[in-house]
Amino acid sequence: MSYAFLKELRDLSVVVLHPMDEEGIALTDHLRRIGCSPQLIWPVPEKLPERTDILLVSIDGHHREPLRRFLRAIPNPGPTILAIVSYEDPATLQLVLESGAMAVLGRPIKPFGLLTNLAIARNAWKRMQDLARDARRFKRKVMGDQMVSRAKTILMAEQNLREDEAHRELRARAMQQRVAIEVLARDFVAAHEAANESHSTETIAPDPASAYEIGEVVKAGKNSPPRPEKPLSARKLSR
Repeated sequence: MSYAFLKELRDLSVVVLHPMDEEGIALTDHLRRIGCSPQLIWPVPEKLPERTDILLVSIDGHHREPLRRFLRAIPNPGPTILAIVSYEDPATLQLVLESGAMAVLGRPIKPFGLLTNLAIARNAWKRMQDLARDARRFKRKVMGDQMVSRAKTILMAEQNLREDEAHRELRARAMQQRVAIEVLARDFVAAHEAANESHSTETIAPDPASAYEIGEVVKAGKNSPPRPEKPLSARKLSR
């Protein structure tokens, strides 16, 4: 176990969500002995205390619904969570999975292994945060590349440029405005789409002269005399 984690324990805020019985008090005392600053809380609160780094939560079937509401209210990213369980029934396992626990402590809680579980859970939590951060960075990179490609396509179509020329034009504009090329490409594409949308929804006013001519034709049709009716003999011949 690394010395860095033991040193970090002194600066971490630990919340123990457990009934204030003999087991809860003993767990809190042992956390304090290994260097943590624990806070024992019960009953289940509506929300997690601010600046909580590690949460040890007792998964109790009698308080399943309050626990579910409490866990759903935890912000993302949340703290490192360790679940304390008495049974491995399906309902308990489901709640443990919903909690996002990184480790599980079985009852009766023993002092031996508690520090190891804390270290493993905290290390897994940090790795998960690093992966989430890398995923967000990769997503921004992909979206930025897509915006640059769209901006180059627009420039190539509007100014009859080659792809390398369009890229140099975008980079020159970005350097002039002192922004990243992805930011400039995003704004450029948004402005282009907004201009196209306003142009497509623009209404064309009718020509007054054309409207007058149409009205005269309609008026003339209404005022024209009725066509003479054919004689009966002519109608029979036409049939």
